[in-house]
Amino acid sequence: MQVRILTLLDSLIDNLAPDIPGQDLHVSKRVRMFLISHLFGPLLGLPIPILLFFADPQPYPHVHILAVSVLAFWLFPLLIQILPRYYTALAVLSISNLNFAVLWGSYYYGGVRSPFLIWYTILPLLGFFYIGGGNRARIYMFGQIVGGIGLFSAAILFLDGTPAHNISESELAFAGMISALLATFYIYLMASYYEQVVDSKSALIKEIDRHEETASMLRASNEEAEYVKHMVEARNRELEAAKERLEFTSLHDALTGLPNRRYLDEKLTEDAEWCAANNESMALLHIDLDRFKQINDTLGHAAGDAMLIHATNLLRGSLRQGDFLARIGGDEFIIARRSETDVQALTHLGERITSLLREPVPYESHVCRFGASVGIAIESSGNVDPKRLLVNSDIALYRAKAQGRNQVEFFSEELQAQIVHTKHVADDILRGLEQGEFQAYYQPQFDAQSFRIVGVEALVRWKHPTKGTLSPAAFLSIADDLYVVAQIDRLVLSQALSDLERWHAQGLQVPRVSVNVSSKRLSDKDLIASLRRQRIRPNTLAFELVEAIFLDEPDEVVYSNIKQLKELGIDIEIDDFGTGHASIVGLLKLSPRRLKIDRHLIAHIIDTPEHARLVGSIVEIGKSLEIEVVAESVETMSQAFLLRDLGCHILQGHAFATPMSAADFESFLRAPSPLWRQELPTAPA
Repeated sequence: MQVRILTLLDSLIDNLAPDIPGQDLHVSKRVRMFLISHLFGPLLGLPIPILLFFADPQPYPHVHILAVSVLAFWLFPLLIQILPRYYTALAVLSISNLNFAVLWGSYYYGGVRSPFLIWYTILPLLGFFYIGGGNRARIYMFGQIVGGIGLFSAAILFLDGTPAHNISESELAFAGMISALLATFYIYLMASYYEQVVDSKSALIKEIDRHEETASMLRASNEEAEYVKHMVEARNRELEAAKERLEFTSLHDALTGLPNRRYLDEKLTEDAEWCAANNESMALLHIDLDRFKQINDTLGHAAGDAMLIHATNLLRGSLRQGDFLARIGGDEFIIARRSETDVQALTHLGERITSLLREPVPYESHVCRFGASVGIAIESSGNVDPKRLLVNSDIALYRAKAQGRNQVEFFSEELQAQIVHTKHVADDILRGLEQGEFQAYYQPQFDAQSFRIVGVEALVRWKHPTKGTLSPAAFLSIADDLYVVAQIDRLVLSQALSDLERWHAQGLQVPRVSVNVSSKRLSDKDLIASLRRQRIRPNTLAFELVEAIFLDEPDEVVYSNIKQLKELGIDIEIDDFGTGHASIVGLLKLSPRRLKIDRHLIAHIIDTPEHARLVGSIVEIGKSLEIEVVAESVETMSQAFLLRDLGCHILQGHAFATPMSAADFESFLRAPSPLWRQELPTAPA
């Protein structure tokens, strides 16, 4: 059966290419075999030469090389299926393999005139379908053609054996036409096949590329996400550090590094809860630096800051374990101590603090001195209220400063009662100013010789709605703490000028009115301007200045205001003269119109000769300086006669009249009285 099939194939080849006499039979069969092989295409092209080789190996030398080449050619589609990403490289290898088969066949089956060389000029077209026809493909195919022809020529020239050359022209033409036709058809089929492969694989490759691009984007996104994550974590760390810094800053003083008021409040709340749970006590020491403002004002804030740091270090050194130190204000500190009720131990701590802070502190070329006042409050038996404890320590501190500074004071119920009273009075003062309860009362002044009215002193009285009429002793110090004394002075001055104008309009003879002026009012830069607007008649108004204001070197603003007051025709009087502040040089510099002798010297003038001699000396000083001398608080006529005899010019006191309202004073002026309407006889013996 096998022999019959081979015989039929050999016969078919002979019929398609009949023998021509004179030709090499083997050459003819080779041409026929290639024609038949190419006619059936790649599908049958492999088994045909193999079968012919076994049937008659003589005409077909080296046919196994051709078989291997065809077999390798068919491996490439399978490899492309498996490795689509390497399609271009596989296509190049496939074309190279096919061209090798063509060159080999041309060499062994026809030489340079072989019709199979037509393949070599047509096959590169197939390469454009393989690898897309780009510049790279064109360069590769052109190089393959040139290189292949060169190799073929070299084989002809140098290899042993002469290729068949005795093929007739007619058979070459016939073989060439058939070869060209089959090659074209073969190329078409191969191109169609590979076009499908390329299309399908290109879509797959594109899909793979898209997936790879997506994966690359995802990797980039992941890297970016990692970077963003790293940046976010770094930012979070920065924010956490910034938060910690802000939290520390919000709870600590920037200058000293001590806990601030907010931190103190939180700590006291925690300690109060601990005391309640353990039935323990707590003590607070409220510390305020004395004379600290003077250092700031004279040496600057840098010096003040240096003193605060110095004080902080001293206070830290005075603490025991468990104590809590905080700075709660410009120059205020708090020490909180748990489980402490020993008054002696707390007193010792307070005195140690005041002693340490009194020590001089060198600063640059200066020596700074300041001190401290300490207020201490204690709460025990687990009943600790932080707010109440702070208030009580502040009350104790207020008392310590009022006692002369550099003092240690404990809070007590009595002290609290005084503070509560002061608070109520302060509230009433502010309300009274709003309601117009402060009024001017008047006490007349008399000539010591004629006992006629020569003036009147305006004194402030508070018409309290429940307590009646109150003198300055009941409220003036509290008003000074409220900084409203200057406001009260303005109110009294305004009322006095208005009443004086009315009395003159009614024909009542009141030569002048004297009003008290506080140091704050006298230091007011707007004082003169406000007085100019009042249009005060000269020599009808006198300002009484307490001797404590009148120093040898008064403030420039005070001195300037006093000078301008005189220019306005306003008299200057020194009140409470004899308390020791003024000097003869100061009197010469100020040149007041009158001196008012301090009431304490007048009170004992009858029974204390020393007081009488001192008053006489003051009168002599006044006369030598042409200053009138006024004796106030004259309680009896005996005092009045003695003061007249000592040379006093003016007398004032209850012996003549008590302070009275404007209406009562008008009635007093109109009532007949021998004290001022007629001269009295000489004093009784």
